[in-house]
Amino acid sequence: MVALAATSLVLVGLANSITTIIDAQRAQLAADSAALACVIYGQDSAQQATNQNGAELVSVIVTVDQCQVTASYHEVVRTAFALTSRGEDLRTLQ
Repeated sequence: MVALAATSLVLVGLANSITTIIDAQRAQLAADSAALACVIYGQDSAQQATNQNGAELVSVIVTVDQCQVTASYHEVVRTAFALTSRGEDLRTLQ
């Protein structure tokens, strides 16, 4: 009986940990895609990119050459940065 209870506790703990990891990955994916969209298409596109990933946009900070986006997915918050290349740094990706 004790072994069954211990096994149940371990399984519940693992399930909670896995859920948190998946939520963190979803929040990071939303923040990454929103930051890239912000750099490429402008600040207004960050909201759309975040929504398409099922997350909530927390904040967008835009400077001359970068965007910082913070997104939330099921209470897990992640931040991403994207820099502009201005066609000088990444010639192979143009």
